[in-house]
Amino acid sequence: MAAGTAATSTARRWGLTARGWTFLALGLATALVGMVRGLVPVVQFGVLIAALPLVAAALTRPPRRQVSVSRALSARELPTGGQLRVIVAVRTRFGIGRSLLLEDLAPEALGGPHRFALSGLSGDAVGQPHYQLRTRARGSHLLGPLRLHVVDRFGMVHRVQTVGGRDEVVVVPPVVALAPLVLGGAAIGVGAGHVGALGAASDDVIPRTYHAGDEVRRIDWKASARTGELMVRSEESPWRPAVTVLVDVREGVHAGDGPDSSLDLTLSVAASVGALALATGYDLAVRTTDDQPVFTGSPVAGISEERRALLRALAVLPASTSPIPATSLAHSADVVSSGPMVLVTGDLSQTAARILAGVGGHSPTKVLVRVDTAGWHGAGPDPRPAGLRDGAAGLALMAEAGWRATSVGRGEDLAAAWSRLAVRR
Repeated sequence: MAAGTAATSTARRWGLTARGWTFLALGLATALVGMVRGLVPVVQFGVLIAALPLVAAALTRPPRRQVSVSRALSARELPTGGQLRVIVAVRTRFGIGRSLLLEDLAPEALGGPHRFALSGLSGDAVGQPHYQLRTRARGSHLLGPLRLHVVDRFGMVHRVQTVGGRDEVVVVPPVVALAPLVLGGAAIGVGAGHVGALGAASDDVIPRTYHAGDEVRRIDWKASARTGELMVRSEESPWRPAVTVLVDVREGVHAGDGPDSSLDLTLSVAASVGALALATGYDLAVRTTDDQPVFTGSPVAGISEERRALLRALAVLPASTSPIPATSLAHSADVVSSGPMVLVTGDLSQTAARILAGVGGHSPTKVLVRVDTAGWHGAGPDPRPAGLRDGAAGLALMAEAGWRATSVGRGEDLAAAWSRLAVRR
């Protein structure tokens, strides 16, 4: 194994191509035959042939200190199917004109590697080649590194030098603008609450430990005597409404692969609802139906930053193979369900509907968005079990529990499907 590794390292160091190795082997074989037969011209010819790739390897060296490369991106986060413009700044210091072949490595989710050539570079030259790529799949992907290919004129030597680093590109689910009427008005001042600023005054107070800088008049002497520590009164901040979004990412209820799958459409619905909730003043909690936390945020922390964190969390959310845990899911959802609850699911069976119908008992508004997977099964026989083909039984159970439901299929308008919920309200 050590001998094989050493041979591979030597081959990379010389950088000979298949043509180069062929010339070297042919030259050495010719020289050997000439030596055996005592034919000096044949030996000389063989040495000449063998020397060609070696001379080419000696003369073809990567410009290690003569090239510097940097990359600029038009965006570092963009939706599935978006266009990303990449600008590569190449600075060279060559005494004579030279051509370069650069390759920017990328996974298939970003369109695969991209190659581009620069010619006629001399002196202190600066080139800015650019290319565009289309994002193919959500997730966090690495673009790069940038590699410089050095090839001789006869194709005997091919050396590769890494000249640039990597950049992260996050492909997020697309966000569709939705009508806010379905969620209702998010009047700031009612809903779920949190403790406010230190040292603030209020009629309803909660004692807390004294901190340096607190006003002496805020000291709660009764609480201090009871606890043995110096306590002060703190404000109970205004209560805020919270939207809970439950996302069904179980593999068995979805169809299709990649960005055109029903799972990605489900995550797009969740992203759109979450962005709407933050924009209209709601706190937001997103969980999966197998009771895994995905995101928790508030517009108080900044709508743009919270929206970005939400989309990043959904971008890397994988499919699940776990069942719906009825008891823990109901408890987790009810803890945060001080406002509307939105359930986004794929195919809905009666079994799943019986579990999900009882979730969110304290929510004033319960909305179900069902992604119908019929469009992903083509024109042939529907391979889904009978209980999943139309979902009527599951939807009936959800309706009995107070859920308002709508369906969206492949290629259908999500905004229109969402607006139908406002009409039925």
